[in-house]
Amino acid sequence: MRLVPVLKSLRKPFALWPVIAAFARPIRTLARHGSGKVQLAPRLKRPLPAWYLLIMLLLGAGVGFYASTIFNQVAGIGQSTTPDFTLGTNPVSVTASQGSLAAFTISLASLNSFAGSVNLNYSLSPGITNVTIALNPSSVSLLTGSGASTMTVSVPASTPLNTYTIIIDETSGRLNHNVTSILRVVPPPAPDFSISAAPSSMNVARGSATSSTVTLTSIGGFAGTVNLSISISPSSGSSPTLTLNPNRVTLLSGGAANAVLTISTTGTTSRGVYSIVVLGVSGALANSVSITLTVQ
Repeated sequence: MRLVPVLKSLRKPFALWPVIAAFARPIRTLARHGSGKVQLAPRLKRPLPAWYLLIMLLLGAGVGFYASTIFNQVAGIGQSTTPDFTLGTNPVSVTASQGSLAAFTISLASLNSFAGSVNLNYSLSPGITNVTIALNPSSVSLLTGSGASTMTVSVPASTPLNTYTIIIDETSGRLNHNVTSILRVVPPPAPDFSISAAPSSMNVARGSATSSTVTLTSIGGFAGTVNLSISISPSSGSSPTLTLNPNRVTLLSGGAANAVLTISTTGTTSRGVYSIVVLGVSGALANSVSITLTVQ
């Protein structure tokens, strides 16, 4: 078989010849040769015209397009193209203590080019007396494709310990969807306070000074006076000098207070790494924070 003559005159068979011959009244005969092999030889009285081949090619393309369309329709069964929206909450479940706040983020997204406003509402089960639930905003526009709202739940101190279900309903015209969030109410933590320092790691050159802010925070409604003390390790006559002002702070329930730790060095301060501990004591409660100091 020669390629050039085929392209020039279309008088010789080519790769699709068996297919075309099957539709073009070929007469196939078995011819035996001296070698004993059986070959399939097509016999046509005259070559096929070019327009006939063109029709066959167009027919094949049409069949392929039709088959592709049917496949796409079958594959898309059950997939709606109606404009709509999706929604979800994060987190799905929140644990909050009595007398505290809980927050959920409600996310919405356009589906199939939906563009409109979605109104939000909620229902709580079982109900809680004097509970406050706020949706901000209560209507979300999806003109840009997505939007979000924050739901804040104020849990009264008298709320019974229980697991509550909050259903957020979202409506836009005839479209309506809802999503469920879980609120678990637990007892408040025992009254206490926390203590932290910023920064908690510092570098200082000999002969200079630096400082850190110590913050005390009320936990579980703690209210009272906290006495502060400081220590440094290793401790020697050549260690940095520490000053804490004030060394006594008063915390209100749910409040916070600060003290400033000043660290001073001289030209004779020993180089090295020091560990500074700030200790806070109030009655039987004691908490501390560690600060790392490097003298260069």
